[in-house]
Order: sequence, then C-alpha cells, then structure tokens
Amino acid sequence: MTALHPSLTHPSQAEKAARFAALHRDGGCFVLPNAWDLPSAALIAEAGFPALATTSSGIAFAGGLADGEKIGVERMFAVVSDIARRVPLPVTGDLESGYGPTPEHVAQAVRRAIDAGMVGANIEDTDPATRQLFDPDLSVARIRAGVEAARAAGLPDFVLNARTDPVLFNMGGPDAAFAEAARRAKAYFDAGAKSVFVPGLFDLDAITRMAAAIAPAPLNVMVSTGRPMPPLQDLRRAGLRRLTLGGSLMLATYGFTQRLLADLAKPDATFGYAADGITHVAMTKLVEGYR
Repeated sequence: MTALHPSLTHPSQAEKAARFAALHRDGGCFVLPNAWDLPSAALIAEAGFPALATTSSGIAFAGGLADGEKIGVERMFAVVSDIARRVPLPVTGDLESGYGPTPEHVAQAVRRAIDAGMVGANIEDTDPATRQLFDPDLSVARIRAGVEAARAAGLPDFVLNARTDPVLFNMGGPDAAFAEAARRAKAYFDAGAKSVFVPGLFDLDAITRMAAAIAPAPLNVMVSTGRPMPPLQDLRRAGLRRLTLGGSLMLATYGFTQRLLADLAKPDATFGYAADGITHVAMTKLVEGYR
C-alpha cells in the first residue's frame, strides 16, 4: 500500500471548507466515512473519499469509554485535531452536543474545531445530562451561535451539521417524532446550518418524505449496525444528500474481530485470516506517510 496524499501539498483550510460545503450543494448523495483514529482516517483517504468525519462513539469506545460525552472535551479534541492536522482531506468532527448547554458552549466548540483544522462539525440537540431535547428556541440559538462563530473566525464555508434526535429516540411515537424532527431541521437550516442530520431514518419511504419535508436543506442520515440501509442509488433518488457511516465502520471492525476470536478459541482453529491483513510494513508506511 502506498499513500495517495502525503506527497501533495495540503490545501488551505478555506479551500477544504469550500470543497466540503460544495458537496452539500451540488446534488447527488455522497458517502462520508467516520474515523476513530489516525489509521482509520488514513485508510479512508487512501480509498479515495472526498472527505471524512470523526465518530464520537468510535473515539470513546477506542478509549475504553462509553458514548455520550463520557470521553470529555479535551480527549475528544486531542483525537480529532490529530486527524485534521495529519490528513489532507476536509475533516468534520462529531462534537456531540457541543460540550455544554448554552449557545456560547457551541460557539466555543466551533472555534476550537476551526483552530484544530476542521471544516465542519456535528452539533446534537439532546442534552446528555437529561437525555431530553433542548428547548426549540435554545436549540436554534445554539446553532446560530455556532454559525456566527465560524463566520467571525473567517471560515464562512464551515459546515455546521445540525443533528436532531426525535426520530432516533422515537419521542412521542413515530408520527410525532417525524414531525418534530422536520420542524427542528428546517429551523436549524434557517439559522444557518449547512446540513441537517436526522439519525434513526432507515426506511426509504421515510427518508424520501423527510428530504421533501425539509427541502432545500440537505438531509444527512446514518448507517447503523443491525439496521439495513437502502442502496446508495436508491438513496440518491430519494433526495438524500449525505450518508454518514457513524460508528458502524468501527463496530463492524470489532464485530469481525469478535467472530474471528470465537473461531480462534476452538480446538480446530485455523489461521488463514492473517493472509488478508494489512502487513506490518504497509501499516508502518501508511501511518508514517500521514505525519
């Protein structure tokens, strides 16, 4: 394996931001894989994806912690800033709920993301302390504060991806959750978010209806383990603009390892799995190439 990008000059942060924002405007649906460390980010770059995201759950799990801001802001930024600094793709960070409930908390998270080299960020509208949605007006103010912070920092193309959770947590039942998610998504887009993220949508009809309900806001949904997702071509026709892998890539990697270890624990174990692994030399070249 030879690195595709390290020999190239890193684009400026403004150039990366413009490129990333254009992916949300120019039609079609793009797949955005989520990294949890430098090697996973480098592999995403090697595969030719135009941008990458980080996964808060994957980073937390890799650090031996549960999801939901248990990792803390400093440890999270240590990982995401390392990825953004070393990989020359546009990088957007999953910054959970902004590491605090107020608009200023979100503004500070966005400023730190920009200082770390990122060109986008997810901000959730669920309070991790209560597992309840923030008040709608507060939620809009939080998104607006993040957008304004990016503009003040000189990065107007920064893609704030506003996440809303009613569908994910089935708040009030399917119909009520769908309607509340659509209302919030439109409000966040009007507040300046360049993408809106509605996790928990997997049915093609529901994705189609949500994309139409919030148009022209670009809709982002997420692949999750254990839940089938329609093929990419169908999602494009449904009007989806951005498909993130979330923690599913990391969890699938660990799922493979779990199954493999179960086989290796058997008395008749065989060891053919190693033939398909990345070699030690190739992995060394990979990570050294992304210094």
